Amino acid sequence: MSISVIASSETLLNTLRSHTQGCQQTLHSAVLRASGQALWPLLGAMEHGTLLLDSPAETLNEDLLTLEKWLPSRPQLNVLLLSEDSSQAMLMRAMRAGVREVLPLPLQPQELTQSLRRWSGSAAALPAAPDKASASGRLVAFLGCKGGNGTSFVAANMAHLIASEHARPCAFIDLDLQCGDASFYLSSGAHKNTLSDLTRQIDRLDAQLLSSCMHTVTARLNLLAAPHDLESAMAISAADIDKVLTLVRTQHEQVLVDLPRNLNALSLKVLDMADVVYVVMHNHTPDVRDAQRLIGMLRSLGYSDDKLRLLVNRYDPDGWVSLSELEKAVGLKACQTIPDQPQWVGEAMHTGQALSLVHDHNAVLQALREATSALLDTRPQKSRSWMQRWIGKAA
Repeated sequence: MSISVIASSETLLNTLRSHTQGCQQTLHSAVLRASGQALWPLLGAMEHGTLLLDSPAETLNEDLLTLEKWLPSRPQLNVLLLSEDSSQAMLMRAMRAGVREVLPLPLQPQELTQSLRRWSGSAAALPAAPDKASASGRLVAFLGCKGGNGTSFVAANMAHLIASEHARPCAFIDLDLQCGDASFYLSSGAHKNTLSDLTRQIDRLDAQLLSSCMHTVTARLNLLAAPHDLESAMAISAADIDKVLTLVRTQHEQVLVDLPRNLNALSLKVLDMADVVYVVMHNHTPDVRDAQRLIGMLRSLGYSDDKLRLLVNRYDPDGWVSLSELEKAVGLKACQTIPDQPQWVGEAMHTGQALSLVHDHNAVLQALREATSALLDTRPQKSRSWMQRWIGKAA
């Protein structure tokens, strides 16, 4: 993997040059940038490899605008940004611009070494993006404001209801790449291939390859699991996710995506593409604080309230925060509450089955049916009687 360097001081330029060579990487070019010089002319014909870009404060905003316009047509190029600004707002802007990673200045040599190793082999040749006009399926993202909110359980069971009770072709994708366990809620983790098996062959991405990497849960529900290991997860780029989701949407009417709690370049790509974003929380004080921050961040990124849906899971009417207080603090009306009844949920979680297959008649499932029907803009399916469940006939 070739490395290109653009630095605004001779000292930093020499440091990056020597460190790159010390890591046994091929140094393609090293450019000293004059004070206030525009970035665009310095980028030249870079198409692949890794670019170490030093962006001083006076040109940072302009540099990010340039990268946002320039990088989409160069999916094989990894940009590592070096900046003294490590604020959350800047990190979000950098990720949306397509930057793979932000390294704070002053530079830590060990951190640079790890980053170069991480990105040295991640840029595989990618095909031209599929025609987005053909991406007809609706993309629905699920984002928890805290860990342990039951986001994966809610998303997985709504996907199952969409396919089984509403007969809609549905895909469920686990994009919590480092800690993803959503597949355990539908298949006990019994899947051979994962998202990384698909992205490793992104240069020949087509419907047949996609089908070979998805696990068939039911006739109308397909699952794409998260990678089994961290190394495979780190090699997946936002450009990969864009191409995969675009193709998945041509094959399914509804595409539900389980996202990690922490925002990164990949999850921002999904949020940009999503038609609906569910924010999942409990009615606990810590959840309210985190939901305030998360929704404020989503709004600052340009996502309208029409796109956001607040879902309160494991809702306790006698909890520390009432529903009206929660809605007032967060600034969104709850689209659905799901009661806290672990006696119905536990068996489904431990056996890796959808809740409707374990207990077909309970308050949790009824709330999930209401949420699913609201998403699809249709009426909830009626619960089946014990006799109907026994003889296997739909109501």
